[in-house]
Amino acid sequence: MPYDGSSYSNNAFKVALEIAIKFRSKITVVTCLFRPPEEEPFYISEHAKIVDELKNNAIVELQKLQKIAAMKKIPVEARVMSCSSVVEILTTFVNTNKVDLIVMGTRGRTGFKPLLLGSVSIGVSQYASCPTLLVK
Repeated sequence: MPYDGSSYSNNAFKVALEIAIKFRSKITVVTCLFRPPEEEPFYISEHAKIVDELKNNAIVELQKLQKIAAMKKIPVEARVMSCSSVVEILTTFVNTNKVDLIVMGTRGRTGFKPLLLGSVSIGVSQYASCPTLLVK
């Protein structure tokens, strides 16, 4: 399940946890840190200054989810990935790791209110090889 710390992804984690309890399965949580395109040297140098802090913050958040799941005896594998396309990295991960179900929020931190679904949730649901459950 993709996780960005938004209320939508927190709700999706709760649903994923319920499903994992019911089916005695594990949860894989993936956080994607944006990596600027290589042809943008200014952004790369600026991004490099904060990438370690972003990664550490993501790890702390994912460890909180692992503790919540551990109380229910559900294993959680947590991954922090660097990417320039969240949809591409998520669908590649899902398709190569034989994921059975994606549980994700309908929108993330960058969601615009006029949109019914976020661009990441639309992209993942269209290109992933498994079912996608979108959670508000």
